[in-house]
Amino acid sequence: MFNLRLTRMPFVAALEAAAALASGCASGPDVRGDYDRTVDFGKYKTYNFLSATSGNPAEFQSIAQQMMQQAATREMEARGYTKSDNPDLLLNFKGKLEEKTDIQSTPAPYYGPTWGYRGWGGAPYGMVGYGGSEVTTRRYKVGTLVMDVVDREQRQVVFQGGIEGVVT
Repeated sequence: MFNLRLTRMPFVAALEAAAALASGCASGPDVRGDYDRTVDFGKYKTYNFLSATSGNPAEFQSIAQQMMQQAATREMEARGYTKSDNPDLLLNFKGKLEEKTDIQSTPAPYYGPTWGYRGWGGAPYGMVGYGGSEVTTRRYKVGTLVMDVVDREQRQVVFQGGIEGVVT
């Protein structure tokens, strides 16, 4: 039996640290994670990133990817994992940015009868007040970052964490 808190925390901490560096969230992000409960996480000692082991010399890393990997490296090594060219675990990041639209309709203020150019009420045919809606449109971006932790030997995801939030 292994201590769930100690074995799951490196992955959650790495994900949160990487996400904090990668996004400027206006409000608190939604962080979620799940793992394979049948896996003995105590057997893992080494890690690396999927992009580092792909063997593609033409591949390059974006600044955001470098920052996420640096944050994950810091968190993994602080918990005793060692970076290796032949790792037990492979870490992989995926992200997307979506533009969203929020449309809200609220009743417009009611104005009572007034004296206007057409007599009492100020409106033709005895219409009084103003009935309608005020429509507000807000566009914003939502960023999603997912980190997969893969058992290299089994070629199976053993932990997946994600973070989602409004990006400014």
